Parts: sequence; structure tokens; C-alpha cells
Amino acid sequence: MDGRRHSLIPIIATAAVSLMIGALIRGALPPFVLDDPFWRAFWSGPPMAGLLAVVAATVAFYPAYRSTRIARENSAREQWWKRAEWALGRAASNRQIDREVANDALAALVKDATETEAQMILRTIANLQSSGAMDTRGTATDNGRRRWMPW
Repeated sequence: MDGRRHSLIPIIATAAVSLMIGALIRGALPPFVLDDPFWRAFWSGPPMAGLLAVVAATVAFYPAYRSTRIARENSAREQWWKRAEWALGRAASNRQIDREVANDALAALVKDATETEAQMILRTIANLQSSGAMDTRGTATDNGRRRWMPW
């Protein structure tokens, strides 16, 4: 609440100064009367409707633009998480090549990560590299096929 009060002070000060300047300018000008047929037609006819339509379109444009930008950013974050999940899944693999590919992918993903995500990824890489996981597949025989018999 305290931060909000501080953000209203410049707005209130600007409004007060604007009102004082407007009062001074208004006092220096002759009265403005809309009895002239041109102005009456302008303010109550199609020209004013056109101006108000442009103002309404401008006002409606900003929320549409903002929601589109937010949707695009959310989609990009979702795609980033899908890549991160894939790489984290590969990082826990028993195969050395999968872990190497995952480490390279995670290192690339850190560039687009938030600070918390980057710390999570770097910690995961450090834990998986220090765990000393090795390939646990059986060794191949001379002909390249794995043995299925224990003798």
C-alpha cells in the first residue's frame, strides 16, 4: 500500500499544476461559444463520430496488443519448459551420449532461463555429473551381439 501511495503523488501533483495552468489560460481567452452552425454540426455530427471511433479503436487496440504479447511470451515459456523437460529426462539417462547431449542442451537453455530456472538447471547438471553414473549395459561379444546366457 505504501508503494502505491508514492506512485499517486506525481499524478496528483501533475493534475493540480495542469488545472492551475488551464485556469490561467482560460482567463486570458475570450469565452468559447458553440452557437456557430459549423461547430454545432462538427461536435454533433459525423466528424465527431469519426474522431470518437478512432479514439475507441485506439483504446481497444492496447488490451488486444497486450494480451497477444502475453500469449506469445507464455507460448515461448511453455516451449522452453518442454525442451527443459526433455533435456532433464536425458540428463538422468544411463547412456553417456544421452547425458552429454542433455548437458549441452541444458547449457543452451540456461541462456533463456530466469534466474531461478538457471540455478535449478545448473544444480541438476552438477548433481548428475558428480553422481558418477556409468553405462550399465552389458558388454558386447566379439560379433557385436549381447550375450543373453549367463555362461
